[in-house]
Amino acid sequence: MKGNEVAISLLALLLVSAGCHAAGPPLGAKDQPEMHGSPTWVRYTDNAEGAFSIEVPVGWQVEGGMYRFGYFDVRWMMDVRSLDGKVIIRIDDPNIPPYVLPGPHSGPPGHPAVRPNMYQMVVDNYREAQPYAESYARGRFGSICSSLAPRPSEWTPSMPEAWKSPSGAKSSQASVAYDCATSDGPRVVNVYTRNTVVGNQGLWVVDPIISILVSPDKRHLAQSMTQRMIDSWQENPEWKRYQDQITRAGLRQMQAEFGQFMQQMAAYHQQRETAMNQQVAHFESRQQEQAAQVTSWGNILTGVTNLHDPTTGQEFQVFSGPKANYYANGNGVKINSNLNPGNGFHQVQDMGP
Repeated sequence: MKGNEVAISLLALLLVSAGCHAAGPPLGAKDQPEMHGSPTWVRYTDNAEGAFSIEVPVGWQVEGGMYRFGYFDVRWMMDVRSLDGKVIIRIDDPNIPPYVLPGPHSGPPGHPAVRPNMYQMVVDNYREAQPYAESYARGRFGSICSSLAPRPSEWTPSMPEAWKSPSGAKSSQASVAYDCATSDGPRVVNVYTRNTVVGNQGLWVVDPIISILVSPDKRHLAQSMTQRMIDSWQENPEWKRYQDQITRAGLRQMQAEFGQFMQQMAAYHQQRETAMNQQVAHFESRQQEQAAQVTSWGNILTGVTNLHDPTTGQEFQVFSGPKANYYANGNGVKINSNLNPGNGFHQVQDMGP
């Protein structure tokens, strides 16, 4: 699920106790773990799709799970915080989408690349982990911290085998830290990001992205807790098979939609071709009418009349005369006259100019 499977599902806000995810009676108030020591741990299972399990501290506020944006777009998160608010840990963030590099058909950077029921990506140029982590820290904690002053980052989490980037993939990682001033006293911010280009299709992801907001005296505790959560993460093999089925279903739907699209395009092409042929035929008809009209005007201007000889079937032109009829004989003589001149002449048909 790590790497090129980025995800998000349904939020599940709950207060974990020993009674809800572990055997044994619930802890009473006097049994709650003290913040100055290591907490008690319990395994939490994603209750949205059962996709993964992870250890979380007992008696802390826990929010997280798998968040599904489409067949291919699933993102996960685990957020734990102490009841006094002195430690807040978030591993991955469903608000961070997969990214696609700008291309001829993608739109400009910042443009959403959304296919309903399939994925919800954003078009953007690849960004190195260091500036991305700095931007994320200010965006996530800017409303909490009245000031954010950079400080040396002494912590970088180690990645389990399942979380490592594919061999040969373009990837960068960075860990940044800040001193944060809040209304509840000073805090330290840690943000770790790894930005990886996935495959050759222009897709890149920020995964994992880890953030910590902690009081200075609990900084090392929060970092060790984060590492324990990372090391305890386990993907459910049944969910992996389930996701493979969903992926195949998504591909089938895309193929069906593409086939339907091609049928629509064929029908559109046929309609367009018919319309264009009709347009061309109409244009040619008008051209012929215009040519005939121009010829008629020319004949009128030059005084030419078109004649048809019903005896021979020939058509010919003569200069227009003032008389009503036209006559011809077998020798090719044409006469304009009101009366038949006789002597072998016969009337020919006047077809106009």
